[in-house]
Amino acid sequence: MLNLAMIITAAGRSTRFPPNKLLEVLEDRTAIEHTVNTFIDFDLDIYVILGYQSERVQEVLDRRFGDNIIYEFNTDFHSGLASSVVTGVKAAGRTYDYWCFCPGDKPFIQRKTVDVLIQKLNEKKPLILAPRYDNKPGHPTFFSTELSPFFMAATGDIGGRQIIETFRSDTLFVDVPDEGVSMDMDYYLEYENAR
Repeated sequence: MLNLAMIITAAGRSTRFPPNKLLEVLEDRTAIEHTVNTFIDFDLDIYVILGYQSERVQEVLDRRFGDNIIYEFNTDFHSGLASSVVTGVKAAGRTYDYWCFCPGDKPFIQRKTVDVLIQKLNEKKPLILAPRYDNKPGHPTFFSTELSPFFMAATGDIGGRQIIETFRSDTLFVDVPDEGVSMDMDYYLEYENAR
């Protein structure tokens, strides 16, 4: 079995939906709790990258998940998503086979989708693996730790998208019947507000 680190970026300022979309309650728990809960029972180490309202986010997660999460604070969270990705990569280090990335505002991903992706990853061992719904790539996305130099050079608000473009021919896209891989809280809240 591959050694996997799940890096959940939860440092953003939620400028489109203040005060903090990660703390928006969906049914019985917050969005960030739903996202973390999707991955909690899999054989991987979970890193949550904190920034904006870090104490509130950590308090919510501690209450539900105890010490099952490794926290890292992104001191540069205001500069964009790449800083959280770099923080996660530095925290997890190169001892893993793959880093898996998922934004904290992806509460709709199904666990069975994650199971399929991890099985496919163990079977094929591609450089990059990403789920795809309706021809649209989504999360969680798995990157071989061989790509470390490319992550360390990331800046701005890009995340892993640019790396996927650079290594598109080495990326395994897995088509899944799960809209949750591409739907985030911005879309959901826009829909709810419109309704």
